[in-house]
Amino acid sequence: MASHRTKRSMRGTFTVTAVAAAITMTSAPAIADPQLPDSAPEAVEQLRKLSREAEKLTEKYHRAQDDHDARLADLKRAKAAAAKATKVADQARAEEEKFRVKVDELTSSAYQGARLNQLSALLVSESPGEYLDRAATMDALAKDNSEAIRALAAATDKAEAAERRAAEAKKRAAKAAADAARIEKEIAEKKAAMEEQVAEARDQLEELTSEEQAAIPGGNTDYEFQGGAGAAAGAVQAALSKQGSPYVWGAEGPNRFDCSGLMYWAYNQVGVSIPRSSSAQAQTGKPVSASQLQPGDLIFYYSPVSHVGMYVGNGKAVHAPTAGSTVHVTDYQDIAPVNRMRRVAG
Repeated sequence: MASHRTKRSMRGTFTVTAVAAAITMTSAPAIADPQLPDSAPEAVEQLRKLSREAEKLTEKYHRAQDDHDARLADLKRAKAAAAKATKVADQARAEEEKFRVKVDELTSSAYQGARLNQLSALLVSESPGEYLDRAATMDALAKDNSEAIRALAAATDKAEAAERRAAEAKKRAAKAAADAARIEKEIAEKKAAMEEQVAEARDQLEELTSEEQAAIPGGNTDYEFQGGAGAAAGAVQAALSKQGSPYVWGAEGPNRFDCSGLMYWAYNQVGVSIPRSSSAQAQTGKPVSASQLQPGDLIFYYSPVSHVGMYVGNGKAVHAPTAGSTVHVTDYQDIAPVNRMRRVAG
């Protein structure tokens, strides 16, 4: 009876899912309803696949949020840089004007005959001493004029460079603002797609019998960490303290989590900031190999990355796996195909 009820309850679910997929991916050919499950393991496997799609959409949504936050930060920096560069440019132009006035005065004096050349100084001087005095004065004036001209040129170059930097900073600010607006639209679209997929998976989960729910793979929910000190060890302790907490798409604690939400929450407890999405987390810190794994390292799964767990030692990882399951510890190699490993602290 359970299997017949499962068939009836899931036919509508997968039909709607297929339609949603056709809408979301208009370039893909139409796909017929998948074969309906005849047993609890098959029902769980179909739930797992549907949950994976929901998880991937959830991670894309988180990544869009991360990108949006980054663009807003870019916008803030670019605006500050533009304001600073504009101020420097204004100061440089004022300095340029000051030297330009001095050069104009010196040039005007020369044209008015206030400055004498060496020959005229010799002709009008009544004694060698007077000539030397006049020559020394002319040398000083010539030096003043040369220095003023050099200062004017330097001030002009400085002003022009500052104005270029200000213009470039304003362009960056405009681009960051446009990117943020574009990503806001993407976030809305991804959120709608995610919520639709999550609703389908949640409906299917609720239709499972107790027998079928019992077939959902689990793991150790009372694993104890005998670790050390530091931020990484603290993050492990934080993550393990949530063993048994339910998996919920998009959740980041304190009592329910999705995969990247658990990592985000755990490291936040020890003052380490990491991105929200697993794909962005996979770019954080430095890469490590399997032989270098230490407790607190993050292990990423699938290609492209869409799932993450935290290494806790002894070949095991704690993670928030999928719908119907809870945060637990299992062999890290049994979770899914490993994509990469990163150390974000310690």
